[in-house]
Amino acid sequence: MGTARGRSRRHVTAPYDPRAPRGGGFLAARDDFLAGRDTPRDYLERHLAVIAARENEVRAFTVLDTEGASAAADAAAARYRQGSPLSPVDGLPVALKDIFEVAGLPTTWGIPKKAQVAWRDAAIVHALRKGGAVILGKTTLPELGFGQPAATTNPWDAARSPGGSSSGSAAEVGAGMVPVAIGTQGKGSLTRPASFCGCSAFKPGHGTIHRGGDGGGQETNTHVGVLAHRPGDAWAVARYLSDVAGPHPGHRGMDGPAEPPPALMPKMLVRLTATGWDRTDGATRAAFDALIDGLARAGVTVAGADELPGTRALARDLDAAALALDVIADYESRWPLIMYLEQEKAAPTGAYSERVVARGLERGAATRAEYHEALAFRDAFRAMLDSCRADWLFLFTPSATGPAPMGTGDTGSSVYQWGSSLAGNPVVSLPLMAVDGMPLGLEMQGFARGEADLMAAALALDEGFADGRF
Repeated sequence: MGTARGRSRRHVTAPYDPRAPRGGGFLAARDDFLAGRDTPRDYLERHLAVIAARENEVRAFTVLDTEGASAAADAAAARYRQGSPLSPVDGLPVALKDIFEVAGLPTTWGIPKKAQVAWRDAAIVHALRKGGAVILGKTTLPELGFGQPAATTNPWDAARSPGGSSSGSAAEVGAGMVPVAIGTQGKGSLTRPASFCGCSAFKPGHGTIHRGGDGGGQETNTHVGVLAHRPGDAWAVARYLSDVAGPHPGHRGMDGPAEPPPALMPKMLVRLTATGWDRTDGATRAAFDALIDGLARAGVTVAGADELPGTRALARDLDAAALALDVIADYESRWPLIMYLEQEKAAPTGAYSERVVARGLERGAATRAEYHEALAFRDAFRAMLDSCRADWLFLFTPSATGPAPMGTGDTGSSVYQWGSSLAGNPVVSLPLMAVDGMPLGLEMQGFARGEADLMAAALALDEGFADGRF
């Protein structure tokens, strides 16, 4: 067990090519395990070799548990030899954002001086272990998810940000260190880093995956999601977690098959160029337009945001949605944030940056009246979106306003995630574009309880793009 750190150097990989073969991901490897062509231990060792080659530069892990992972991989290999894997995730190397408790490993929440060794597993970690997954380690994030970003670099260009707050999770998958990593999203913390790092992301609807053991805060706003090499892997893991860990109390789990649903090309999409489009750079606009034009040539009907009443209302309300998200986040994270800062004031440790302290004071100022107003807006916003089901199934946007920002201090704009995060609706991001030699995601937003429909469309787009059909 340990961390891997070293002096970073300026490194740029080959320019990102969204049409380059990406391999089959974990589900393909699982087929090889069953056929005896590969083993979970050999699969793990190949990922450990990538970690050894790249972690000193990418700096995405807070802790690695190679000993525990190796033992878990050996146990999985024995089960596959007997033809009796425990679950769809048996033998899967997986890393988790360092807010989730993993028994025997430190949890930092991005504050190394406050690290505490967990005595229990978070709900999703318990489910992963139960299914034979290989817990490889924990991944970086900014302080408490919103403060000073970690030193993690973008796997495609070490001079750029990986995004956040699921920084390390996205960077590890993008670098090929793990096939799957777990992250969370309150505003744009999953799909934005996936876009910057060149991996797929799947954020199911709010509450579909249990959050127990993630440190608390933002109870009605935070989503558990999956970053993966391939979107089908993300589906299989999320669906397994929703079933075995269960949904968060008071919520329903994901519907749909345990394995990825059959790919189904959407008949219609809405090209949402509302709030955010004016903040999007020209090269990103051009890449997005070219992708959408390709879908239109392939027979998909493309509607503009101004052509349907629902999308006009959505465009009108997006700025207000961002404000509501902020108020909800501020009010729901007063505990434990304010307690932390009070403890720090009484007995200074220097654990927190000025950024965290300043933001903590802002969050402490949130009032119950403001919170109630934000909740009422969210209810109305969700109802407005739900009323649009008869008009369209999916909204398409870029996943970010441009490629990853230079430096590690700026995690990028979350403008394209505001609506889906406030509504709690499912989202998929696919790494189907490139700008300035860097990856850029296509984001697809679906409706509440529409995860299977959304993933079927995402798989069709992913496969069609790889086959050159558009």
